Amino acid sequence: MLKSAILILSGLFLVAPVRAQSTGPSHAGFDPNAPLGGHYHDGELGDKLLGLESDLKCNCGCGLDLHSCQFQMQCGVSPVWSKRIRDALESGETVEVVEAGFVADFGTAVLLAPPPEGFNLVGYLLPAVAILGAGMLLGLLARGGTVSGEYVPVTEPSDEDVARLREELRKLDEEESPDW
Repeated sequence: MLKSAILILSGLFLVAPVRAQSTGPSHAGFDPNAPLGGHYHDGELGDKLLGLESDLKCNCGCGLDLHSCQFQMQCGVSPVWSKRIRDALESGETVEVVEAGFVADFGTAVLLAPPPEGFNLVGYLLPAVAILGAGMLLGLLARGGTVSGEYVPVTEPSDEDVARLREELRKLDEEESPDW
């Protein structure tokens, strides 16, 4: 009887509901002042907000853009940054000014696409140079690595050459003709 009671109690503990990481609005990104029927990413302001959130990399270490991290990783950084962007856009700042503020605070590492200047140009140009170089190498390998010299001009065959060619073709036809 004691064994069966222990078995039943341990079974209850094993099937008891386990709390997930997020139970809805209790994660760090919940804003109780958010409009019930709307979403912060609606309208012109929402388009700007979403664009900025997609251009900036979250600083929590996940490597995702700010928008994806906020709704997938649910870290404590992305909701704060998103609110900072939203407040700046609502106060009338432009997208470029807000992005420049983040770059000033956190460096260019906060941008998902580094600016095409300085050493970053290598990252933009190297793939094109590598593809062109590989194409040239494949072209050389396909030709056998030889460079063609002067071309021999094609002339009309003489009557003697035509007669010899016809005779050789006739002999070839006789040798290869079927036996049936």
